[in-house]
Order: sequence, then structure tokens, then C-alpha cells
Amino acid sequence: MVPLISTLFATFILIAQGQAISPGGVRVADTRPAVIGTADLVEFESLAAPRRRLIEAALAVARDSPWLPYLAGSADPGEGGFDCSGAMFFVMRKVQLDPPRSSRAQFAWLKENGNLHEVPPEATDTRHPSLADLRPGDLLFWTVTVTPLAGPSGPVVHHVAMYLGTEKKDGRPVMINSTDGRTYRGRKANGYGVYDFRVPKPESTSKLAGYGTPPGISEK
Repeated sequence: MVPLISTLFATFILIAQGQAISPGGVRVADTRPAVIGTADLVEFESLAAPRRRLIEAALAVARDSPWLPYLAGSADPGEGGFDCSGAMFFVMRKVQLDPPRSSRAQFAWLKENGNLHEVPPEATDTRHPSLADLRPGDLLFWTVTVTPLAGPSGPVVHHVAMYLGTEKKDGRPVMINSTDGRTYRGRKANGYGVYDFRVPKPESTSKLAGYGTPPGISEK
């Protein structure tokens, strides 16, 4: 019994540190997402106060919480994790916004309020003209073009994140979201944290569909 107890204890410690465990209790990889601070972001100090508060809230959840793995259907860190729209829902409510719950509904919320900038399918990197108005604090939306997520009316929104701006250390764009498998500087991770912001490659079935400021965030 002692070896079993020791194995279970070691497994608990690894999980607490944000490390993935195989069914046999063997460490697979360290998958906890990256965490950064506002001082690491190039544009942060130049932003209007409402945008700064939104970004501060998003980063604080990652900084102050235990590891929050991707958890479908959750918008509450008390449940042990988030899904993508649940994370954005939770963060926006922390700054007294009133967003809808799902990524599809959040996309429609921006569009109905005139805040959505749509990105055409031919955009393949962050230098595309359609991304010229992207600002830190904006929500980012992806669609998928294949079944089973794509419906009869075409692609549907399947992921949402928040753009943070660029990091001082290397000038590369970053975002914060809950995901399973996206990367930060080449390392795949799982859960709520900071990831590289990239536009999908042309051959990808996932497309960056649009972005925009959450309604209620002013520039004053």
C-alpha cells in the first residue's frame, strides 16, 4: 500500500503544479499556460483606463488562481477550470460588463452593437489590413469550416480570446484565453493563460473571423 500512496501523493503534487499526468500516474508534460503582468506589455500604459482595467482583470485571474485547465461548460473558476467563452464571460463580469455566455453569442453581441471588425478568409497573418484597428482588450473570434461544428448556414464561431497587445521582450503579439493545445513561444499548454496570437494558416479549417471591443468599454 505504501508505494500506491506515494504514487497518488506524487500525482497530486504534479497536478497542483500544472503538470499533465497519464492514466498510469506518469508525468507527461508541463502544460500550465504562461502568465505575464501588465508591465510586460508594450501598449498597456498608453491605453484608456477602462481597457487597462479589463486587461488587469484578465491577467489577475491567471496570476492569482491555481491552474485552471480547459473545462467545457464552465464559467466559474470554482469548478476547477473554464471553457473559452466561460473565461471571457467571467473576466468581463469582473469589470461590470454584461456579456452573453457563449462565444457565438459574444460575437453577435459585438456585431449588434457595431463593435465587430470582420476579418476576411484571405487574411493569413497579423499584418493584414483588416487587423489595423485591433487594440489590446479586444475580443478575438475564430470560426470552423468543417462538420460537426459547421452548420447548414456555414461556419460557426467556436473560440474566443482577448488580445493583450505585444510583449516588451520580443514584440510578439499575445492573447489570453482558455484552450487546450494552443502554444506560447512554441510550447503547447492547456487551460486559462497567455498564448501567442496568430492568424491561422490558409490550409487550416479554423479561421480568424473578427475582433472588437466589448460593449461598455469606453475610450475615456
